[in-house]
Amino acid sequence: MDKKKFIAPGGRSIAEFVLVVLGVLVALTVDTWIEQRNDDNLQQEYLARLTDDLRADQQNLEYRISFFTSVYSFGLDTLDELRSQESVNQDAILAAYYAAENWNSAPVNDTYEDLQSTGNIRLLGDLDLRLALSAYHTKTSVDLASVPQIYREIVRGIIPMKIQAAIRKYCPTIDASGEIPSGFPPCTLPKLNADEASSVITSLRAYPGIVETLTYHVSQVDVAIYLYEAQKLSVLNLLVQLEDQ
Repeated sequence: MDKKKFIAPGGRSIAEFVLVVLGVLVALTVDTWIEQRNDDNLQQEYLARLTDDLRADQQNLEYRISFFTSVYSFGLDTLDELRSQESVNQDAILAAYYAAENWNSAPVNDTYEDLQSTGNIRLLGDLDLRLALSAYHTKTSVDLASVPQIYREIVRGIIPMKIQAAIRKYCPTIDASGEIPSGFPPCTLPKLNADEASSVITSLRAYPGIVETLTYHVSQVDVAIYLYEAQKLSVLNLLVQLEDQ
């Protein structure tokens, strides 16, 4: 009589259980692989965006360093004019006006804020990079608007409005967007004669404490340039770290 092979009910249950467990493990492995792949792709996207933001900051800082180096130079020229008793021309008016110029700006931080708000900062596994980004974005931004603008108020209060309007029209220092400086190209103010220019500088020379006020202002501009240079170095270091990722 043939013996029939059979699996005991308990053995069948164990086999089914093993199959279920293996199925779950395979599913979890696949899900983990997919999640890791998505995280890797998102990480690369964030790294590219951070690089773009920092390159924008780099260009912005180069503009600002050039802009305020000119402001600093105009400030020194105006100090010489204020201490002098010689007659002046319209170049002295432009220098006095330009010495008070300001340009407010802030670092590009859209990507970093996105990383922080979404919790995706975890995707940047390099702790040194995360610390460097945090230090860069939490530093107090250099902003001359936070410095007492006494000289600016004085010079804008003394130079007649028609001359200020002509300067803004014929000798603008910021482009039409208001975001990028156009520099300080040589220009001529129409209908401004030597007597009008001399009258303005005479009024500035007579203003109590004007030399000390402008000296302080020029000093603050010099400090700002130094800080912009330091920020630019931070940007270059961060770009190197990002390239190593």
